[in-house]
Amino acid sequence: MPRSSPLLLVLCASVPLLAQAPGLTVASGDAGVTLYGILDAGVANVAHTLDFDANHPVTVNPTLTKAGNTSATGMFNGGIAQTRWGLKGYAGLTQGWRAVFTLEGAINVPTGVASNAAASEALNRASGPTGPSMAADSAIDGQLFSRNANFGLSHETWGTLTIGRHTALMLDAIPAFDALQGAQLFTPIGFSGLYGGGGATDASRVDSCVKYRVKAGDFTLAGLYKFGGVSGSSGAKGATELSATYEHGPFAIMVGYQALKDATAVGSPSGTINTTLLGDTAAQLATVANGTAVYQPIGTVTVTCEDTKGTMAAARYKLGPVGFCAGYQYLQYTNPSNPATDSALTSLYSFPIATAVYGGKIASAVNVTPFTVGGAAMEKDLTVTWLGVNWAVTPAFTAAVSFYHVGQNDFSNGTTAAGDKSGTTTYVSALLDYTWTRAFDFYLGYMSVKGNGGMVAGYTYDTNATLGLGARFKF
Repeated sequence: MPRSSPLLLVLCASVPLLAQAPGLTVASGDAGVTLYGILDAGVANVAHTLDFDANHPVTVNPTLTKAGNTSATGMFNGGIAQTRWGLKGYAGLTQGWRAVFTLEGAINVPTGVASNAAASEALNRASGPTGPSMAADSAIDGQLFSRNANFGLSHETWGTLTIGRHTALMLDAIPAFDALQGAQLFTPIGFSGLYGGGGATDASRVDSCVKYRVKAGDFTLAGLYKFGGVSGSSGAKGATELSATYEHGPFAIMVGYQALKDATAVGSPSGTINTTLLGDTAAQLATVANGTAVYQPIGTVTVTCEDTKGTMAAARYKLGPVGFCAGYQYLQYTNPSNPATDSALTSLYSFPIATAVYGGKIASAVNVTPFTVGGAAMEKDLTVTWLGVNWAVTPAFTAAVSFYHVGQNDFSNGTTAAGDKSGTTTYVSALLDYTWTRAFDFYLGYMSVKGNGGMVAGYTYDTNATLGLGARFKF
């Protein structure tokens, strides 16, 4: 018998158990490794959208989009939970200490590729035989272990300290304090990592950081610190996050704070190549407006850098089969602290950064003055509130509804820049979830959105609606 056969026999024998207890653990002595994952996919109709995208972690944008005047029906990925696979393990040390690790990647069920939002941005078509495709920023950008890659030490009393790539603390909290579990396709706080990243989508997963979490009675305290790794500027690209959660019986409340310097936001290229500007002299380029596209073909990305600060408070209460959830965020945006360092970027997530004219020369199209309006550095603020309820109608069937509101301040500095004016977006979401077994469930979800003012400046439609039917398998 081949040497691999015993392991294959164990795996085959364990398959029936997956329907009862997701996760397959192989243990020996005081050490073990668990293989686990979630497959989540289905079919949805979106009223105003571009083509479904094969790379994006959700494959379609259910919120508002400037482009996309018609409806589309297609297969989505990760309607409630992001489709993933992972390995986590432990090894006993001494005096109650364990070494622990987590490796977790994101995949797209409809196409079998690794989820990659940066590819959706870089390969977004302005036109084509099947029309343009959707694109949206995310921290899931084709990394082998895009969701988590970390290891460290853990103790039942002293907590867990790990290093590597981690989820942000606000992203950790959102599913537990949202009536719809932070559903990716049916809630704005689940679809966009902006809210889980404390204002920066790319910061919903944090590279090169230390994360600590400890539970003391009814309190759970957590902290995260990101190392920038920038020569001569130890604070550049750094981040600090703190959170505290109190949970007692049916009641829980959390507060959190996140601050990030030089966060990145990825955008799609224009698809154009300005050969005239490519050949211009420095003197001629000096007369061209900053930000003018030079070389932005498909396959490149544009990048905006910004400093962000976010505060969050959320609570939940369960009254028998009914649960109530509420949350609030205050997100602040300013120009990046280290523009010289940011401007030196030439690629991001393996895609070259498009070029534009800046300061009379051709340089990477990294916008380091996104909030300089009318000649003055302004601050953009978002206030986010949500309120929802879920009801366990039966042990197997759950119904949930939730309301979300996002407000933007006026940071136009008296200019006519419509997108910098105040505005709001309002969302109403509903989710029906039937659990067949612990490993398998069906769900039906809906979300509508209405925007006004600066939040929809330049948009063809200020409304959108998404209806989706999906299934989820946990292993």
